[in-house]
Amino acid sequence: MEHPVPRWSRLYWAGAALVLAGGIVTTTLLLSAPRPDATLHPSGAAVENRLPELLLRGAPLLKIEASTLRGYGSYLGLEIYSGVNAFDSPCLVALHRASGNLSDVRCVPAPADLMMDVASSRDGFEGFEGRSGDGIIRFVLREDTVDAYVYLMPEAG
Repeated sequence: MEHPVPRWSRLYWAGAALVLAGGIVTTTLLLSAPRPDATLHPSGAAVENRLPELLLRGAPLLKIEASTLRGYGSYLGLEIYSGVNAFDSPCLVALHRASGNLSDVRCVPAPADLMMDVASSRDGFEGFEGRSGDGIIRFVLREDTVDAYVYLMPEAG
């Protein structure tokens, strides 16, 4: 006569299987998440004198306060800055270095993730420095850094 498997033993194996499955799912999600092509850190350099004036002319409704602007350096020909507007919302600013024009500006209310997509073929410039093909760079403001994700379509031919 066989002895039935105790109930606690079956629960133990079911719990262990759930933990193992959860670990596999978590590892898969962590490894498959997109990684930034670059992470920009605050440069500590002074903000260019022309930037506040460009913001006043190019994005007057956003009301970004010049005293809050913080530079993150250059990435593929774009100078990246963050700041806070009069509504206390975080903002990202992309300045096209070669032309000196604002490429893009985005602000969002505080709890939302701040993302800014800059296209490679607008505002009078073609392509990103050192990269061929059309596409975008997605800048994402984190706590103290800006992540950059490059999405390019290869050139035909």
